[in-house]
Amino acid sequence: MIRDLKTVSSNIAWAVAEGADEDGRPNAFFVTKNAAGDEFRFGAVSAANGSAGFETANISAVGNSALVAVAATYPPGEAGGEILRTTNGGVSWTKVTTATQFASAQGGFCNFVHMFDANDGVALGDPTANTGYFEILRTTDGGVTWKRNSQANSPVPLPDEFGLVRSFFARGNTIWAGTATPEDVNSPARVLKSTDRGQTWSVSTPTTLLGSINRLAFKDDLNGIAYNLSADNGELTSVNVIRTADGGATWSPITPINTATGSFFWYDIDAVDGRYYSVGTRFPESATSVAEDFGSSYSTDGINWVNLSTGQPFLALDVIAGSGASSVVGYAGAATTEDGSGGIYKASNVLSATRNAALQGALSAYPNPSHSGVFQVSLGSVLKGNAQLSVVDALGRQVRVQALNATAIGSRQVNLDLSGQKAGLYTLQIRTDAGIATKKLVIE
Repeated sequence: MIRDLKTVSSNIAWAVAEGADEDGRPNAFFVTKNAAGDEFRFGAVSAANGSAGFETANISAVGNSALVAVAATYPPGEAGGEILRTTNGGVSWTKVTTATQFASAQGGFCNFVHMFDANDGVALGDPTANTGYFEILRTTDGGVTWKRNSQANSPVPLPDEFGLVRSFFARGNTIWAGTATPEDVNSPARVLKSTDRGQTWSVSTPTTLLGSINRLAFKDDLNGIAYNLSADNGELTSVNVIRTADGGATWSPITPINTATGSFFWYDIDAVDGRYYSVGTRFPESATSVAEDFGSSYSTDGINWVNLSTGQPFLALDVIAGSGASSVVGYAGAATTEDGSGGIYKASNVLSATRNAALQGALSAYPNPSHSGVFQVSLGSVLKGNAQLSVVDALGRQVRVQALNATAIGSRQVNLDLSGQKAGLYTLQIRTDAGIATKKLVIE
């Protein structure tokens, strides 16, 4: 399973992954290895001079590199932490923090690491017993050495307040981090903020999120959203979302709206160029359409969402601005199933696509439901070229993908044969340069 992603460029990404065993520990990495960015090398995040059995919080590229990166690691269920560094694309890693940094004896813990460029980076650690303030480490030499901020330049924690693994967002020279109070789930979480690459910090007013902040994202320097989850006896009871319009100083609760055209998916969020993006599962789940419960979406206000895809249960994403106007590129990750589907998906303007209303109105399939699994898909006259057809099942597994050739586009219809698939609900998607259109298909 892909647990965390970092898109470096349109063709370079690093990912943290965990195995499908009972432990399910995120201690593996993936990194792109070819010019197109669609092939990956993978391996374990471990160092000969480091500690064994540590989990990986996140990986951050040093500069725009597919070879040099740093990783934040921590012992499962215990205090401590280390930063590891690689210069050969993860073939080998070296521990670069010292024995006194994120020290377990002092209650230290490494929550995340982030590189702003090829030189400057920051890592957030929990408050330590010997100092009583958050452990902020900074590097100015590409992650080779790290130095702790003075108390005067570190945020002062509330009682029992800690950082949270992967709960951060960086934009330019600014970084925001969510806090947690695991000993008191009724205590409001806060947001830490630095506008100078981690040199100095400010703290938000207490938010309405109790206990922790799972994820946060900023669509510009002032506007951001964050959320956490509430559960009862292991069952999810609510997804709690807040929004800021002053750069994270103050926050107010909002309620995302689930509609026929869009939902907020709560596994992961990101933001770029005035839009928020979400992936995963929506809450509450639908009573009728399983495919609609998984997908990706975007929003400009955090309340109203437009679905980009449905049916695919992505676990993580990271998007960046592309080369063109309103262009967004990036990667998304999902669980890999026994049949080999899932894994890492490369998005080239996919996550910035919008629904093509004309094509949506013209798209139809007959018969639907189909006893044989064969459908006659009508495309209408608005489809001109550069189109792709894809089909996913109710679990988000892609079962068909094909380019629509000139003959199919010219005839305005295509024969879709899914006779080899099991009975159930499927989602057909037609993707064009002008946007997407989707259609539910049922095989009886």
